[in-house]
Amino acid sequence: MLGIGQFAQLAKVSVRTLRYYGDHGLLLPASVDRDSGYRSYRASQLADLNRILVMKDLGLSLDEIKEFVDENISVEELITLAKERRVQAEEQIEQEQQRLLRVAARIDYLVSAREKGNAMTITDSAVVIKQLDPMRLATASEIVSGFDADFAEVFGRLYPLIFGELARLDIVTNLPTVALYEEHADGIEIIAAAQLAPDVEFTSELVERRDLPRASRAATFIHTGDMTTVAASHEALLAWVAAAGETPVGFTRELYLQHDGPQESWVTELQAVLAE
Repeated sequence: MLGIGQFAQLAKVSVRTLRYYGDHGLLLPASVDRDSGYRSYRASQLADLNRILVMKDLGLSLDEIKEFVDENISVEELITLAKERRVQAEEQIEQEQQRLLRVAARIDYLVSAREKGNAMTITDSAVVIKQLDPMRLATASEIVSGFDADFAEVFGRLYPLIFGELARLDIVTNLPTVALYEEHADGIEIIAAAQLAPDVEFTSELVERRDLPRASRAATFIHTGDMTTVAASHEALLAWVAAAGETPVGFTRELYLQHDGPQESWVTELQAVLAE
């Protein structure tokens, strides 16, 4: 028989670990002194302990280990379990690699901004990847030659058209408006959109109904202030996306969260949908 200290030293685990396993029914001592409570183990129990340590290394919880110990798991079952844990570990490694790329991108972004003399805050660098919910939209669009066009003038025509038509159709919405941009043979299609409830149906010759699907991953950035400086925010977002090793799908969207009152208080979320 081995005292708990000897057994722990032989197994290269702590006495505390042995007590913990014993208290949770994973590895009971071979004997316990009735008077002192001192625990002793047989050398053969090292095999049982090693089995527990292997399953712990595979990432099982104590409850899962106890279940397998009680059921006397077979070698085939252990192989299957190990393969499952390998897949999970590979997925975790990939996620951590992506996280490292995002961290490096954020560092590069901050360093670049500092070198350019820009006063940075934590908000300025807060690019967040998240899921975008599907949206039902009422849209109107125009084709322009490129991104040097006067977008304010175009939106100044499109949004009144959309909301005028919705009013005629007795459709009310107070959701944030959206701007989409798509490539066109003649340049860029500017799409102004009003969000609608998902069950709204309508027919119109002036306004198109469009369903924007869910995007499982999008890099988002909050632009505060008027739209004369939004190009710089677009560039910053896309620079971060590139540095993070991500691939944007199409042009960046604009979600107008707050566009009433003084322009310096306007809030726009830029959304770059990412490839799967």
